[in-house]
Amino acid sequence: MTELRAGFGRADITPKLGCKLVGYGNRPTGATGVHDALLARALVLEDENGAWALISCDICYTSIETVTAVRAAVQQRTGIAPEHVLVADTHTHAGPHDRHPQNWDRPLADIIADAVEMAYQALQPARIGSGNGVLYGYSINRRWLDRPIDPGITILRVDDLNGKPLGLFTNFACHSVVLGYDNLQISGDWPGYAMRKLEERLGPGTTCLFTQGGSGNINPLTSGVRKHLRGNETIQAIGNVSTYYGPADDPTKWNIGDRGGGTFEEADELAEAFADETAYAAGRIVTTASANVLWSEQVTVNAAAEPGEHATKPNPVLMTERPDLQDPNNIPAEIMLLGIGDLLLVTQPAEVFSETAIQLKTHARALGYKIPALVTYTHGFLLYLPEPEDFPEGGYEPNWAVSLGLSKQFQPRFRQAIEPVLQKHA
Repeated sequence: MTELRAGFGRADITPKLGCKLVGYGNRPTGATGVHDALLARALVLEDENGAWALISCDICYTSIETVTAVRAAVQQRTGIAPEHVLVADTHTHAGPHDRHPQNWDRPLADIIADAVEMAYQALQPARIGSGNGVLYGYSINRRWLDRPIDPGITILRVDDLNGKPLGLFTNFACHSVVLGYDNLQISGDWPGYAMRKLEERLGPGTTCLFTQGGSGNINPLTSGVRKHLRGNETIQAIGNVSTYYGPADDPTKWNIGDRGGGTFEEADELAEAFADETAYAAGRIVTTASANVLWSEQVTVNAAAEPGEHATKPNPVLMTERPDLQDPNNIPAEIMLLGIGDLLLVTQPAEVFSETAIQLKTHARALGYKIPALVTYTHGFLLYLPEPEDFPEGGYEPNWAVSLGLSKQFQPRFRQAIEPVLQKHA
């Protein structure tokens, strides 16, 4: 029986000054400074079933072309199969995307692969364990203030054989938009802050990865947002789908999607709360030197709308970036299911609503999976993939899906596609 081995690595992916910061469409200039460096962090796990690499990048999104290049570079340097490489983004809106290669002195994919190579070279016998934490009070549903958030934090703890922490893999649903369009400094936003705090708490040499859950309709609930919610103002949700504390035609209303004025202090506040809860929950996890615990499978779901499914195509605002879709009738969405002991990770290549993540977790647990999580912003970027019932309500996120020709039925297709795999490994 082959023992479990693990290793962590990191690489600096901070772009050059002047680069375009993405996630908002109304910035007057490119980046004017670096507030905190952007990193690619990697975890490599290996047992008798093979080796897998998990990557988290402090970047808004990566195209499938970059993901393919990362996988090719990783395979060339380490031998890890491309289908065993999970590439996720923290989705910071104070960072770039990958479409401008001049932002880096080397190809971005090669720099990201550096982190994986470092993790591979650091492989050592390891113990793993997974668990959950809960963080309430720091996130809010930005479409309907009275609809669900997902407060769950999913954690994979990795120790050496003596029980000393090597690092963590974490997952939580909260948009990386504490900093708004008026910020022109490069930053990992609150997840970047949080990972550094966790690494400081775990000790020198540790590395912590962050991934997003169902955060497509979830924004940070910061002190600035709280002031608006108690400021005798009419509050309108992003996309203008709902209104609270006043009439929809109030000319002085504040939209919860307006992230102008967000501060680094607020990012630090949210990061501290996340690090506190994650460190506590991780400290309660018991790790074991298990073997034969790794598996993964991929399925592909066509995200394209049926002919005639959308009568008209709106032109959404706020974001100027669009994915490059080659065939309007075939928009492949790669879904990866990765088992790591009691932990089950299921990916989607877009922004996904909290309801989807909660439904996945509920169903997976009913099948016997102890610690399931949805990992979004992975393996390309199709902007938004809402649930069918969200489309009649309209708004920013469904309008983006319609404008790109994505189907209202993607999430049911997703569930149908992964069900045989879930049943097989349950």
